[in-house]
Amino acid sequence: MQVMGTGAVRLLLLLALGCVKVQGQPYLLDPQCVSARSEPGHYRVINGRAADLLSNPWMVIIIERGMMKCGGSLITPRYVLTAAHCRSESNRQLTVRLGEYDVNQPFDCTNYGCIPRPKEINVTRTLVHGHFNDFHSNDIALLRLETVVQYGEHIRPICMIMGDSNWSRNVLKNILQFNTTGWGRTEARTNSPVLQQTSLTHYSLSYCSQYFGRQMDHTHICVGSSTSSTCSGDSGGPLTARLQFGREKRVILFGVVSYGPGHCFGPTVFTNVLPYSSWIEWHTKNN
Repeated sequence: MQVMGTGAVRLLLLLALGCVKVQGQPYLLDPQCVSARSEPGHYRVINGRAADLLSNPWMVIIIERGMMKCGGSLITPRYVLTAAHCRSESNRQLTVRLGEYDVNQPFDCTNYGCIPRPKEINVTRTLVHGHFNDFHSNDIALLRLETVVQYGEHIRPICMIMGDSNWSRNVLKNILQFNTTGWGRTEARTNSPVLQQTSLTHYSLSYCSQYFGRQMDHTHICVGSSTSSTCSGDSGGPLTARLQFGREKRVILFGVVSYGPGHCFGPTVFTNVLPYSSWIEWHTKNN
């Protein structure tokens, strides 16, 4: 039996953890991204429930002129991923708030203690996908932050899978349930001060195509639930799933809230982030 040297063993370990890029191997955009907790937390959106205090440290509020505009996800120390229709229409500077949970409280606490105050950082550049015209297609954008984010337990990026597109497509196809989070409008018709989370079922693209009377393709994900839904203010927020990646279970980003029915009851169309992985990686590494 051949025994591998320590160098070979270390390489295999790094591959398993997603820290080394090898042609054909999937890897993580930021290996410091969130590891899934052993308990999924309490999942709240329309008919959702309040999310666990520390279960969504990648969540971002996008603010324009002091008002909540959209949601987003921290993906690297310098970039937030959101929907292109969340850009500033009037070229006003956007800010993002990280580490938020209850917007009405100066400090967010549980029985286990409190987390630091949220951080607000200016957006210095908005990178909208070149083929975006309206929210029906290529509804994806990157926000470059003025300063680098310091990670902590309450602020950490969501995991994004890069590399092998076939691997990613096969994984996506087999996911039956996703989670989504946001501070958008609830059944009370007002934005929620507390981060809400809900579970949504993976529907076929043909279902959303028929529902909205529009063609859907691989750049979309169709999800829904008979009891809950995203609503205004949730745009740009994440569609996630907990998956085993290497030796750890990770929270993986698969979609960005794009659009849904005006009455907020029915399926939601998310931009599928997987076909844009090369675009995302190039801009986050070169801008």
